[in-house]
Amino acid sequence: MVQIDFFDKDIVSTLLPVTTMEPDKVCFLIDKRIAEGKDPKNLEIAIKKRLPGTEVEFYPVEIDSISDINENIEKIVSENQGDVKYIDLTGGSELMNACGYRAAKEHGITAIYIDVRRENVLNIDTAEIIKEVNHLTLEDWLNAVGAKRLGDSRDLPPEEEFDDIVAVSEVLFDHIPDWQSLCQHIANRIAQTNGMEIEIPVNICKSRKGLTAIEDAFEDYGLWTRVDTEDTDSRRVYRFTDKRRRGYITTFGVWLEFYIYIQALRVYDEAAVGVVIDWYEGDNIDTEDNEIDVMVMRRSVPIFISCKMRKPVSGDLYEVGFMASKLSGVRAKGIVATTYPVKEYGTSPKRMYQRMKKLKIGLIEAESFRNNKPADVFNSAVQMTE
Repeated sequence: MVQIDFFDKDIVSTLLPVTTMEPDKVCFLIDKRIAEGKDPKNLEIAIKKRLPGTEVEFYPVEIDSISDINENIEKIVSENQGDVKYIDLTGGSELMNACGYRAAKEHGITAIYIDVRRENVLNIDTAEIIKEVNHLTLEDWLNAVGAKRLGDSRDLPPEEEFDDIVAVSEVLFDHIPDWQSLCQHIANRIAQTNGMEIEIPVNICKSRKGLTAIEDAFEDYGLWTRVDTEDTDSRRVYRFTDKRRRGYITTFGVWLEFYIYIQALRVYDEAAVGVVIDWYEGDNIDTEDNEIDVMVMRRSVPIFISCKMRKPVSGDLYEVGFMASKLSGVRAKGIVATTYPVKEYGTSPKRMYQRMKKLKIGLIEAESFRNNKPADVFNSAVQMTE
């Protein structure tokens, strides 16, 4: 079975029809100006990795020339001698779609469209549902845009520790200033000694109550154990359970990343945290600071989540928006997750919230998960992007 498609910068419109219909051959009409670039090569790689037996051909055209588009469609139909079963009209320019529909009617080929929201393939003439979509994966996306995942920058907790991580995170979110002071003290000491024990002065934080709550949470959930000392009035000593947990305790913002990642796994099939992306043909060099805090796939659409343990600033919005646009175009979603109550307190946060809605950047306040289902929290954030 042969399928005709129109190359589009939007990865969903270009790749999803192929991964769903699984043709023996797919013939893309593509703008001549980009036909020799990396985009078609990356797309072919993505298709071949997902569908090794599918042939991929590209036909460069003048995209504003009806005659050129028609001639190339006719060429494909003629060369494949009646094997062209579908013409996909999901991507491409309006002119390409018009020419494609004409050819479908003339040659008795089925014109199809991918309804991403409803997750099915439609016969354009009858509105009949032909099949459900085969969703794209994170790896499909990275291959199609020519990026290489260098791996997770975080040493992820095992699934059996997820509930503990969530519980500790919520304690830290309740005492952010104290956690910032304590984390800085611990990180500085460990950088000097690389040891497995840490001494905590009782006056290291502004709030003794906050410090105690954090220390107790780390002990209760197995991140460190108390070491007996004589001078307990002015200091306490703890031994880290292992180097992995020591790494968590010495990294201020990792707790929000883990928290959002764990919540995302309760909603989505695929999520990743601390993904470092290399854009330059797999050269294994992170030259552009392209680390994504949390990334999930939602119905073939990637969602990029920037996690901020502090009050977000304008630059955070543009950063996550740029990353989403760079990786996938118009369909991708950018979300900022924060421990700061952006929507409720102060004039400045209100302005920030309005700016996020204007820029179509979603917002997740970590506190929201305590009173709402994770699916509702993520859906609300995604709705802000639409």
